[in-house]
Amino acid sequence: MLPEIIKKFLIDQRKGQGFFCIEMNEKLNIIQYFGKAKEFGVNSPQYDMYIGDYLPVLLTESFDKNFEVPFYNISDNHVCHVYFLKSNKENYLVLIDKSEIFFTTQKYQQFAHNDNIAKNKFKRLSEDLEIAKNQLKKSNQEKATLIAMLSHELGTPLTSILGYSELLMNNDINVEKGLKIINRNAIYLKQMIENTLLFGRTEAGGVQVHLEEISINNLLNSIKSIIQPPAEEKGLKFQIDFRNSETLYIDITRTKQILINLLNNAVKYTDEGFIELRFSVKGENYVFSVVDSGIGIPKVLQKTIFNPWERVEESSATGAGIGLFISKKLAHAIGAELILKHSSKEIGSIFQLIIPIQSKAKLEQTSQEEAQTICKGKTILIIDDDPDILDLIDAFLDSSGLTVFTALDMLKAKVILKKNKIDIILTDYNIGGTKADIHINKIKANNNLPVILMTALPSNQNNKKYKALGFDAVLPKPIDSLLLIQTITLNLKMKS
Repeated sequence: MLPEIIKKFLIDQRKGQGFFCIEMNEKLNIIQYFGKAKEFGVNSPQYDMYIGDYLPVLLTESFDKNFEVPFYNISDNHVCHVYFLKSNKENYLVLIDKSEIFFTTQKYQQFAHNDNIAKNKFKRLSEDLEIAKNQLKKSNQEKATLIAMLSHELGTPLTSILGYSELLMNNDINVEKGLKIINRNAIYLKQMIENTLLFGRTEAGGVQVHLEEISINNLLNSIKSIIQPPAEEKGLKFQIDFRNSETLYIDITRTKQILINLLNNAVKYTDEGFIELRFSVKGENYVFSVVDSGIGIPKVLQKTIFNPWERVEESSATGAGIGLFISKKLAHAIGAELILKHSSKEIGSIFQLIIPIQSKAKLEQTSQEEAQTICKGKTILIIDDDPDILDLIDAFLDSSGLTVFTALDMLKAKVILKKNKIDIILTDYNIGGTKADIHINKIKANNNLPVILMTALPSNQNNKKYKALGFDAVLPKPIDSLLLIQTITLNLKMKS
């Protein structure tokens, strides 16, 4: 029969669905119990058993006064409140079932937790969506700005090219003057198109690095041939300064693009004085410096000058405002650093391209005289379905010492190969309705000669693919006359 103290306690405190009561003596050994232990998922206690052995959770308690252990997980599926009631001689331990309340509370807590996680995920998703929306809006604005600028920037040189072409055809202008103007505007168009394509590649992260060897003399002279005409047109002195005949191992295409962008800007923003391209080796770096005596860059713009669409408004020079942005991205892509070293109205500007020196294999560089010696008496077959390209390359090779054969298709190329001894082939990839790689291995097997590919899609990945197909070297389009001679010469040397 339940003691009165327990009855009263249960009437005052009970809120669960069941109870189990244990009576203990002064030594806290179990005397008797009331209720069913199995309803709490445990075995019934043994008489004279110490209460701490039955419920280990109580081992740390002093039992000198009443206490409560809330929500004790007594078994896998049962939770209870444990109450200790102290009287004169006997002590009581009362277990009140709280399983339903506990698991219901736990369920709602889990629901609230999951709801909170879902809300946080939704919040993050909304934030990400807002960021993507702003980026898309910015991208669309930049594209609209680029298209608007290109409409003007491409329209102006095209007008000059078409206009002076018409004047030349009608014999209404001095031939040399007309050709110079057409050439200058064509070069400007080429650079604008390259910059626009590079802008897309840098934004998409598609710039690939391709390291090659080149002498500093060849590199700077190829840049000089592009920059000197527009500089002289403005009455500017263009000079190159380097102390030794270093052989560099760099990404030639990207390095030239960066330096040409910098030098073009120097020409644009310099009305009188000079433009200078300096090269030096400092520690473990190649350092290219572009120096001008131009209008300088205001201090307020110097920190943002590498951002897209930034231009010096004090000048009347035209431009899309993406040259420096692209150059900075390209420098980063090839592991280099592009900085504005100094700029002021009084002195002008100094930009520096700093390229870490890479380890390289030693390859011979051929001088112009050596190239002519190697090419003299040799024959080359050029294959392209564009007659203008064939005429252009034939003109580039006029003083090389090579005998030039040309073919507009593979059928004519095979006839020439059958009738003549050819030492080297230069071919486009797409020839009419066929691709050069279909014929290349058979041609090489029958004639034992190197084949150079011309392509408008040069990249490290594509070049590896082309060489795997059997091509010995890859030349990017538009064709650079110096690189053309150098590539032909090196392949003829390797053949011999």
